[in-house]
Parts: sequence; C-alpha cells; structure tokens
Amino acid sequence: MSFTADALCAHPTSEPLYGGLLTQCRACGLVSTASEPTFDYREAYFTAQGQGGYDFDSPFAQAFDAARFQAELRRQESTGLEKSVLDIGCATGSFLVHAQRRGWAVAGAELSEYARGVASKRLGVPIQGALDQLPAGTRYPLVTLHHVLEHIPGPLAFLRDQIRPRVGTRLLLEVPNFEALASQVHGPHWRDLRPDQHLHHFTRETLPPLVERAGFRVLAAYTLWEPLWSLRTGLDLLQLLPGLVRAPRHGAPQPLPPASVSNVDDFTAPRGARRVAVEASRLLFRPLVAGLEAAGLGDRLVVEAEPTDAAPAGRAG
Repeated sequence: MSFTADALCAHPTSEPLYGGLLTQCRACGLVSTASEPTFDYREAYFTAQGQGGYDFDSPFAQAFDAARFQAELRRQESTGLEKSVLDIGCATGSFLVHAQRRGWAVAGAELSEYARGVASKRLGVPIQGALDQLPAGTRYPLVTLHHVLEHIPGPLAFLRDQIRPRVGTRLLLEVPNFEALASQVHGPHWRDLRPDQHLHHFTRETLPPLVERAGFRVLAAYTLWEPLWSLRTGLDLLQLLPGLVRAPRHGAPQPLPPASVSNVDDFTAPRGARRVAVEASRLLFRPLVAGLEAAGLGDRLVVEAEPTDAAPAGRAG
C-alpha cells in the first residue's frame, strides 16, 4: 500500500468493523467507512426528516439547535474572544443566526446552493459557495465546523490548506464521537454513524493528532451529551448505562431503542408541570452526564485549537 503526504495515517494494516462496513487502523485506531458514501446533498436533505435528511425548520430542530449553539456561544464569549465568526458548512445558517442575535459579526460558506439561499435570506449577508470566494487574506477570530469534517475525503489537507489560513485565533470542530456510549452499545445501529454520509469516524485519540498535523495547537478536546434534555433523554440514558460494563460493539448488533433525537415528529416544548419535571430530571442526571462527558462518552466530540503561528492562549474551557 502506498501513502501520500496527506494520508491520515501511514500504517499499512487495518481490520474490518461491523462486518466490513468500516475499517480501523490497527496501529492508530483511525476508523473510516469502507465504501464511498453517495448520499444526495440537495434540497431534500435539508427539508425531509428520514432517509438520511433533516428537517432543519422543524420545532425539534429549532429547539435542539438553540440549546446546542447558545451553550457553545456562551463558552466562546467567556474566553474574551472577539465576536466575529466564520462558519464553514453552515447549512441553512442556524448557528450563525444565534451568533448574530448575540451581537457577533458573521460569515459563512456552504456547498449546497439551496442551503446557501436560505442562510443568506435569514442572515441578510451573502453566504459563499467556496472558501476561495471569501475575501483574500481575511482571518476570522473564530472559525467553526459543525459536523463537517467527517464528510471530507481528505480532512488533513482540508484543515491545513483551506481552513488554517482563515483562522485568526481559534478553530472549533464538532463531529460525532465514535467512542460515545451510544456508539459502543448500538454499534452499526448507532444513529450518528451514518456510513452513507460519513467517510471518517473520529475519537479523542484520533482527531487531535490530525488537527496538530494540520498546523494547529490543540487547546481542548472534550465530549458533550445531547444538548436538549427531555424526560425521554433520561430514559435513553438509563437504557445505555449497562453498556458501561458490557458494550457489545463487536458482537451481535443491538436494536436501537426509541431516542429523543430520532423520534421528533411529535415534539413540543415542555410547559407547566411537564417543564418543571423536565428541569428536575435534568438536574438529577447532571452529575452523571458530566461524568460521562468527562470520560469521553458524550455524543459529540469537540476540539478547540489555535494556529501554531498564533500567540499561545489559555486552554479553552
């Protein structure tokens, strides 16, 4: 086997996972999809729930994004970072909408023509179709990629050659966490695996070295649980806990139980007594959730980094 300078790893041996659906490097643990995904990234992807797409305007999606992105923006603001952000792969602009409402200057890039149009209309600013259409030489205090890198055929070259020149102070990457507790329990049935869309499947052990090889200094790598808590979320968590001692990732596939993010058609924001019950449940489970996040078992993996040519900064929190 031959390797180029952009190869994610230079190790010649790998082993199949999930009956050959995925491959895992025996030396470094990097996991990739065995065959090239061929999903359709057009309008239906952004408007239809199911069949690999998302309904970005559904009540659930709006509540989910609000919980997720508001928390992220608060974390970044607490560091004193200048409030200017470039979101790459911004889809229909949900993250940028929340940033703009909090007083951030926003810019975005998105491959889908449909999504670009929606985002531009929502934000009142043009969204670019390619990074080379952004103002030449412009660096942004914060550059974000939310669930983008797992779709990129050559993530090392992409980060080094296209992303790094745009990052002035901080890069934030969020991807599905292949070592999530749900991933370990459900194996090929994990709802965030999506081998029809995702080329690579990252962990805290494999993503930070890739970011560093692309010319960044990693400030933090952490995992996060589902951002939108519900009574169903608590039930899902209880069903996952046996996996802490017996996770059948390499055994027989386990069925995926009902979960809050896959059963969204009947979502309504909790009110009255139900809202009180949801908040009480969240507080009750919070120490356990924090412990699982710290152990690297959260659903989402986040890496924050700075360019190596930037002045050293404090560790991101």
